[in-house]
Amino acid sequence: MKTKAILIIAIITAFASNTYCQPTPPATHGNNVTTSEPQSAPIGTSTTLLLSLATIYTTAKIYNKRKEENREK
Repeated sequence: MKTKAILIIAIITAFASNTYCQPTPPATHGNNVTTSEPQSAPIGTSTTLLLSLATIYTTAKIYNKRKEENREK
């Protein structure tokens, strides 16, 4: 069961680190030629960090819960 959980966590983390936002369109996109340069935020890095930390937190909670259940037996 522990191996299965680790495998699922690895797959989720790998998927999260390989997702990127779409590139910004060129400055002459559409009919409006006088547009300013597009601004963007690094969404991919933040999302990867958030999902990684959430995965670590969840894994720790599950591990502690199962450790307590095994101690009671």
